[in-house]
Amino acid sequence: MELLKKLIYAFGVPGFEEEIRELVAEHMEKYLDEVRVDRLGNVIGVKKGNERKVMLAAHMDQIGFMVKNITEDGFLLISPMGGIKPSTLRSQAVRIKGKEGYIYGVIGEKPPHLEEKKEEKKEIKDLRVDIGVDSKEKAEKLVSIGDVGSFVPNFYELEQRVVATALDDRSGVYTLLRVMENFESEATVYFVSTVQEEIGVRGAMVSSFGVYPDIGIAIDVTHARMPSMSKDDISVELGKGPTIGIGPTGHPNVVRYLMEIAGVPYQVEPNPSHSGTDADVIQLTREGVATAVISIPLRYMHSSVEMADKMDLYNTVKLIRNGLSEIHRVELRL
Repeated sequence: MELLKKLIYAFGVPGFEEEIRELVAEHMEKYLDEVRVDRLGNVIGVKKGNERKVMLAAHMDQIGFMVKNITEDGFLLISPMGGIKPSTLRSQAVRIKGKEGYIYGVIGEKPPHLEEKKEEKKEIKDLRVDIGVDSKEKAEKLVSIGDVGSFVPNFYELEQRVVATALDDRSGVYTLLRVMENFESEATVYFVSTVQEEIGVRGAMVSSFGVYPDIGIAIDVTHARMPSMSKDDISVELGKGPTIGIGPTGHPNVVRYLMEIAGVPYQVEPNPSHSGTDADVIQLTREGVATAVISIPLRYMHSSVEMADKMDLYNTVKLIRNGLSEIHRVELRL
């Protein structure tokens, strides 16, 4: 889990992925024939093979926020970068890339002793980041409007499970990096760590245009059943294996092939219109790409306590390795 922990602690909100990008590129250079960074910041590595091109994509950005103003008494007002509920930010410690490195702060809450009978409903615009100063002048020595931040990273192992910030989608990047360490394929395989997925799958859009693969597989996370939810709410469970998406985003021949060759427990995830992953734009590249989605079950998505199962991570790596072994034989004509 040491590699996953390093990925979790690396900073990288949408458009500001420098730190996580450096870590990913360094790992890729050990195992792949070529590694480059495109103009948007995607890391693209390739293991050369035959004319069949396969692109594996996992996004390296995490949800976060941007400082939009500073109050006269030194508190920071923020705007979200990606989908964040105000409730997941309340009572959280955060870190901001300030003028001279990380600045830490908290989004504090009014104690229950001072609460009104009815709890206040707050939006993100109502939250304030307290960085421990008492004036705008002091705050401006540490941070500027436009600086970005996210949760203070954490990483815990709970028996067979992992709890951490940014498992969406550092767990996908982790499986991508593990696959490249040892796999066999006659195809030319592109390993792409994409940027800005959380604000509109932008990195996948440009990287897939450049690679123009025959087959594209997005590796992301999906919602696993949480306490108080029944199978009628969410059928995917932790520890039962990665999911393979079924729907318009999944090319039927590629999806069928992955299920046949899986070699590990897997779950089926219905995507009736779109997948909500990089695959949605990879599929639409140029004249079209045959795509599929493999997802890691995750509880408490877009919070500071996202939870994944270690066996699901292991089986995701194995599923992808197995899939690459004969993927050059998949017939893409419908």
